[in-house]
Amino acid sequence: MEGRSTDRRERFARNWKLLGIPSKSNFQENLLNSRILTEAITRLMDQFRSQTLPVIEDICYQLGKEDSNNLKSTLHIKKDTPRSCLEPIEMMCLLNGIDTDIMSEKNTTASLKIYECPFKDVLVGIVPNIVVCRNYFKGMAHAVNPEVSVMQPNKKCHEDDQCEFIIKVTL
Repeated sequence: MEGRSTDRRERFARNWKLLGIPSKSNFQENLLNSRILTEAITRLMDQFRSQTLPVIEDICYQLGKEDSNNLKSTLHIKKDTPRSCLEPIEMMCLLNGIDTDIMSEKNTTASLKIYECPFKDVLVGIVPNIVVCRNYFKGMAHAVNPEVSVMQPNKKCHEDDQCEFIIKVTL
């Protein structure tokens, strides 16, 4: 009788594994985590907007720096050119299937156009896209060179045709 129940348990475990139940439960756990965090941020923004927004801006900035640092070694980035500050931003967009163009490049400035918003699905209805975008990309550029200024004259979220980021190095 013992052998039969062991076979049955093994078969049951194999079937659950074939169905991908462990990965499904991980998916549901991640989904629950995401839902809890989204609800928490929503409530914090509703109750403490002036105190919560700077925290979210700083988090976006720090995540941009971290992601840029992870991409820097892969891209073999040099610190001394404005274009090099745009390369991690360009790569992040390309990895998300978003077209970009580095438009102008001079000794002290470079410009990148982004044709679709990479943050259109991030914190929707909680934090404006521009808050995430501006701070995340500023963090990416500052990871390459903390002395650059980052300007964004065109914004897709403000009904422009594309976003445009201009990186300027003061010599």
